[in-house]
Amino acid sequence: MMKLTMIAAALAVLTTAGFAQAQGMQGMDMKDHGSMRGMHMGKQADADAKGTGTVKKVDAEKRTVNLAHGPIEAIGWPAMVMDFQVAGGVDLSGVAAGQEVEFSLARNGNNYVVTSIAPRR
Repeated sequence: MMKLTMIAAALAVLTTAGFAQAQGMQGMDMKDHGSMRGMHMGKQADADAKGTGTVKKVDAEKRTVNLAHGPIEAIGWPAMVMDFQVAGGVDLSGVAAGQEVEFSLARNGNNYVVTSIAPRR
C-alpha cells in the first residue's frame, strides 16, 4: 500500500511539472518552429532580449503579433514562428504582415512579451 501511494505521488509531481512547462510554451507554432535543440525555457536574459524576424500576422485588437524570428541567444531560443503578446504602450500601427522587424522581449511570468517592435533598418 505504501509503495502504491509513493508511485501515485511521484506521478502527480511529474504530471504537474510537465503541465507547467507546457504553459510556458503557449503561443508557439509547433508545426513550423525549426529545431528546438538548444532551447532553454528557463534561461532568462539580464535585460530585454533582442531579436529580428518577419511579421506573419498582427492583431491590434488582441495586442498580439505572430513572428518568424531568428535565434534569440539571450534566452537560448532557436529560430521559430510564434505568437507574442504585445505590451500596452507599444504602437502597432506601423507593423504589418510581411515586414522585417527588430523587436525586444521582456519576461512576464513564464512568457515573453514584446516591449518594442520597429521596421528593420
